[in-house]
Amino acid sequence: TIRATLDWSHDLLSEPEKALFRRLSVFAGGFALEAAEAVGTKPGAAEEMDTGEVLELLGRLVEQSLAVAQAGEDGAEMRYGMLEPVRQYGLELLQHADEVEETRRRHAEYYVDLAERAAPELKGPAQVAWSDRLEEEHDNLRAALSWTFERREYGLGLRLAGALGEFWYTRGFLSEGRRWLEEALAKAVDTQEASARAKALNWATTTAWVQGD
Repeated sequence: TIRATLDWSHDLLSEPEKALFRRLSVFAGGFALEAAEAVGTKPGAAEEMDTGEVLELLGRLVEQSLAVAQAGEDGAEMRYGMLEPVRQYGLELLQHADEVEETRRRHAEYYVDLAERAAPELKGPAQVAWSDRLEEEHDNLRAALSWTFERREYGLGLRLAGALGEFWYTRGFLSEGRRWLEEALAKAVDTQEASARAKALNWATTTAWVQGD
């Protein structure tokens, strides 16, 4: 019954809406508009939706109950997401469209960029806002890290882990952060990302020291 309902709702969508829907299924734990624009569009592709259209298309997905929208607290930006059965349905469609790898790559690259933008802000007046944003995206950050290791994108994973060190430290994710950092360092032994490796080493040793090791 659920499958029939989802098929019916999906068949009512336009092609751009269908494309956005299946690509947004890679998100874990919700997403913001900026993330949807980065991951849901395919730059350079013929007849592809523009990033400026994503908000309108998202609204239509919400109307069809294929996505949910939730207003942020205290003026925070709107967040979107999918109920898990709907997300799994979207992932199947993404697989059938042969877009899984390229969409997951855009997802990982977006969150590497987000973490690297956040890192210098975690020691300043915007610390709480950026730390809150990373915590809100923690499931997506985990998913991005997992993908980099699965696909042997070790340099990308090392950059992400190193950029998240301050966040894991200040928010008390010591054991989890240390595990990600040590895995990234162990797998990225041949990477040319010297700066990322230095950051990851710094936070791995800091976390070990805090834990009394």
